[in-house]
Parts: sequence; structure tokens; C-alpha cells
Amino acid sequence: MSYRLHRQALGDPHWDIPGPKISTLESPHLVTASYRTATRFLPSPKGKIKGTVVKSRMQLTLKSRPMLHSRIQPLSLCQPRPHRGGAAASPVIRANPNERSDWSGKGGKRTGPQRGGGDDHVGGKPGKASPVKGPTGASQQGRGKSSTQFGPRRIDYQLDGSASVTPAELTRIITGCRDLTSLDQLIKVHGHNFDERHVSAAMTRVAKSERDNHVAVAQGMMHELSVLALPGLSKMDARCLSSVLWALGKVGGPVNPDLVQGILAYTKEKLASFNALDISNLMLGMASLQAPTDGIIHEIMDAGMRRLPEFNPQELANTLWALATMGIPPDGPFIDGWMYFAAAELPGFNAQALSNSLWALAKLGIDDEAFTASWLRVATGKLPEFNAQNLSNSFWAAAKLGIEDEAFTATWLTLAKLKLPGFNAQALSNSLWSAATLGIKDDAFIAAWLSVATRKLPEFNAQNLSNSLWALAKLGTDDEAFTATWLSVATRRLQDFDSQELSNILWAASKLGIEDEAFTSAWLTLAKLKLPGFNAQQLSNSLWAAVTLGIEDDAFTAAWLSVATRKLPEFNAQNLSNSLWAAAKLGFEDEALVATRLSVATRKLPEFNAQELSNSLWAADKLGIEDETFIATWLVMAKRKLLELNSIDVTQISAAILSSDSWAIDTEFKAKIAAMLKKRL
Repeated sequence: MSYRLHRQALGDPHWDIPGPKISTLESPHLVTASYRTATRFLPSPKGKIKGTVVKSRMQLTLKSRPMLHSRIQPLSLCQPRPHRGGAAASPVIRANPNERSDWSGKGGKRTGPQRGGGDDHVGGKPGKASPVKGPTGASQQGRGKSSTQFGPRRIDYQLDGSASVTPAELTRIITGCRDLTSLDQLIKVHGHNFDERHVSAAMTRVAKSERDNHVAVAQGMMHELSVLALPGLSKMDARCLSSVLWALGKVGGPVNPDLVQGILAYTKEKLASFNALDISNLMLGMASLQAPTDGIIHEIMDAGMRRLPEFNPQELANTLWALATMGIPPDGPFIDGWMYFAAAELPGFNAQALSNSLWALAKLGIDDEAFTASWLRVATGKLPEFNAQNLSNSFWAAAKLGIEDEAFTATWLTLAKLKLPGFNAQALSNSLWSAATLGIKDDAFIAAWLSVATRKLPEFNAQNLSNSLWALAKLGTDDEAFTATWLSVATRRLQDFDSQELSNILWAASKLGIEDEAFTSAWLTLAKLKLPGFNAQQLSNSLWAAVTLGIEDDAFTAAWLSVATRKLPEFNAQNLSNSLWAAAKLGFEDEALVATRLSVATRKLPEFNAQELSNSLWAADKLGIEDETFIATWLVMAKRKLLELNSIDVTQISAAILSSDSWAIDTEFKAKIAAMLKKRL
């Protein structure tokens, strides 16, 4: 074979240039290339063609011998064949624009998830962001495409039912399909000839088709490809196994459990051959599918630990994100190694990798001061590159880990104000929850947040609605427009609220003084049904909030007492104090119930803080309690925490002591309380 090169501007002169054989072409075809592309990738005939000599556009004629196994007719290397009437042309399958052209002498792109880039988080809940739970969002990251450009790179192929291709050519066509329609047509024509590499390449291509916005079509194609994948599982290498599992997790939808179990079984056999990319993609797939991890996850971590020096920043972030999403605490040696290599690679982490890594550490409850300090230095400088979800997730993680850094917070707030219109419902909810948890009350940020969130409240789910009102209550911010819209949306969706969300919204409503009959009535109706699912804190908070709002509902109170009595051993100091206070406010007259609560409270008095001690003595006075053991234990603890009492606590204690002369409280303590009251008044 030879290349015949001649200058378009000068006419006939040409040179024969030896070059690599081109296996995909059966007849001469015309290629138009720029001088720079031609001189870069075509071998020069011993210096006869120099960059300063050929400056005009050139035409390159390619000739090659026909291949016996190739019956694909390239229509044009640059332009699609025009349809000139007659029968409609069959679908055209085009090679990937990012794939290197055959004539360049370079290999095609890898068919698995590629290095670089990365998809934004999509779907999935990393966790709940609420007073007790954490936020949503972190996700899987597929590999991006290379941005390098190589000359004329698009090849149009005409496929019909009689076409047959070589395995290598079929792989290139699969990865080059422009859309799902083209790939689906290819599968129908050549699917029966797919081997394990073709199936892996096709699944990866489907997984990277999010921009096509055909989720149902993609899931249907994955089902067809799953059927083709099963017979060839034993032949799949590490790259194919990891890519298939990654693709299944990326597309989502119903998955054949036999295929997943088969992949994991063969993974176990071939784990020694998995490199860093394979391990990262394998764990991403397992996390997205919530695949069974028993018996293999620790082996994968061991393999990953041995390969940690080979992991790039994205693979490091993806691996920890996957473990956090699966809720699997990493082994000590693994997390130590991860910290070491991740800290060294942090400057190379992009915005999503930075966000995901801190989110994963927060989800796993791992706080390392040295790593956090390095993370803050790098992340603060790269915050302008963070998108809405990255900003939200990183701030949530900082709140969960209790990270307070002025430079990071100031930069975050400045950028968040500008990007708030791009925040979705969950990002809005998590960001305000984080600010409230960290005690950050920035009026400009809150005003901007309220403006955006009020418009997007119809998009908020139950968790978002609950967290948002809780955060506003925690920050002491009440906005009439937001509250009115919130009440309208939340009342319609109360059926979606779980026990924690129900408890939190009534607590927040009581703190903000929100009184709305429709909302209260709907809340009470639903709460009565769901009270058995309330934990100790939720029971305590809901009764406290109901009493604070002046809600008197005998049916709710009776249901509450029934559930709370069974769960009393689970009540902590705050739950007991709040419950006694609420019982006193409601005027409980059931001596047996009061005695039961008092017995539990007496044992846990050493755990009470100053405010809880004050509230419990006030409640004991209102309920007419004269239990000597309770009073004696209370007095011992109150003396220890005397200096922690604020003016409200001192006032309550003084009033309770004066009201109950029968309590055995020594004169010295009474004198100290009287002196403190006089001083603070």
C-alpha cells in the first residue's frame, strides 16, 4: 500500500510515501486534511516534505488491498452520503468523533469508562441532612472522553443485514455510535456476533448516553445486552467485568441478579489482574447497584490497598465515595493508605473529586485533622470551580465533621450567593441545614436563599421541606412569604413525611410560632398513626412542640403516653426533662405514669445539664412530686452545676423551692440561689 500525496494548489506533483496499512478500507477514498495534521501524523519521505514547503491545503489519496472479512463500505471520511431519492437509506453508524482515525497509526480509544472528566452526581441518596440524619447526593463518576483532536476523525458506515465485520472493527463502531438509535440498530444487525468485549463496549456506550435523555430506551437496551453478557462472563477480563458492572449501576433500572452475582464471582477469581481503574469502576458499580458485598468487599479493599500508589485523584475519590455509599467502613490499613496517597494527590483533585472525598469521610465519620487541613487549602482555592452540588455536598460534609474555617466559609458564602439559582431542592435544603448546624447566620446569604427557595418549594420533597424549616428555626429566621408557601406545599405532602420529619417540622413550627389549623389538623391525624415508629427524641420533641403551640388533643396525648411509656428506657436526659416539662404543662394527673417517668429520670439525673435540672425541678413542683430520692439526687447534681445556671434557670429553681416547702433542701443552697437571683435580676 502507498499514500499518494499531492498539493491541491499546485496540481500534478506528487510523492509516494510509505506508511502503515489501513485495514478498514477496500477502495480509494479522498481525505481532506490540514497541513498540520498531515505533517504530524504522516511519515515524511526523508525530509522532502517540510513544514515550510507545503503550506496549502492538501489532498491525500489512500489505497489499500481489500480485506476478505470487511464488507463495510465507507461512504466518506468527511461528509455523510447524500440521500438522492429512491428507497430510504438504512441507519448510518458513525465512528466516535473522539476516536483516533485509522490512518493516524494510533489505536482506538478504550471501550471502558475512561480516565479524566467525570459525570456530575446523578440521583442516589448519600444520606439525609437533618438534625439527626445526613444529606443526599454523591454519585458515581464515569470516565470522560479525551479532548485531543486528530485530523479527519468521522467515518460513516452503511450497515445492512448482510454486513459482516471483524471483531476489532465492530468494537470501534460500537464505541463510535453517535446515539442510542444507531447502537440499537447495530445490536439488531450484529448482536448475535457480539463477544464479551463487544458487550462491555456496548454497555459502556449506553451508560454514557445520559445526554440522549432516553432513560427507558437505555434500560431496555441494557436488558438486551445483559442477556448477551451472561454466556461470556467466564471470558471477560478485569476491564470488561468492571465496565459492565459500572454501566449497569450508571443506567439503573431492573438488573438481572444472576449477571451481578456472576460478575462478582468471576471478579473474585480474577481480582489479582484488576488495576486501579478496574477496582474504582467495580466499586462504583457495586455502590450504585447496592450489590451484595459479603465475602468480596474486603478482598477488593485488600487488592485496592496494594494498588493505591497507582490510583489517580478521580479513582481515589470514587473508591472512598463508593465505600461511603455502601455504608462500609474501610479497614484501618486501607484508610491509612488512602489518606496518605490522597493527601499527596490533593492538588490534582478536581471540584467533584474534592467534594466527593470530603462527603465520603463525613458519611463514614472519619475525621483526620492533617487531611482536613490539606483539603481546606486546596478546596478553598478551587471553590470557584465547584458547581451547585459540589458546593452543597462539601458544605454538608464540613457541617457533619464540625469544620469551621473562616477562609473556606467566607469564600463558600460568596460563591453560593451567586450560584444559588442553580441549586436544586436538595442542594438548597442541605446548604441551609449546614449553615444552621455550623451556626453561620449570614443575612445576605439567607435573604438570597429565601428568594430562590420560595420559588422552588413545589420541587421540595418531604426531607427537603423538613430540613429547611428546621434550619430556619435553628437560625431564628421567619419569613412570611416562605412560611405561607411552605405550609401550602407541606400540608399537601404530609403523607410522605416519616417520623423524624414529622417531629422536626412540629418542633420548628413551635420555635417559629407558626399556627395554622389545616397544617396542625393534618399533622395530628398522621402523627397518631405513625407514633409507634417515633424514637425517644422524636416523642419528646413532638410533645414539647405540641404543648408549646398550645395544641390540646386528648387522642394524640393518649397515643403518645402509650408509646412513650414502652420506650422510656431509651429516653436520655433531654428527652426526660422535656417530657416532664410537657407533662407538667398539660397537668398530667396519672400518678403511676408520673412515678414511672420519675424513676427513670432519677437514675439519669447525673447526665442532666443545668437547663434540664432547672426544667425537671419546675416540673416536679407543678406535678406535686415529693419523692425524696429524686429531690436528694437532684440537689447533689444542682450543687455541682451551680455556676452553669443562667438567669432563667435560677428564676425557675427559686420559684420551685419557694413553692414546695416539704422538699429537703438545705439552707445553704437556698441562700446561694437567692443571692444569684438578686445579682442577676
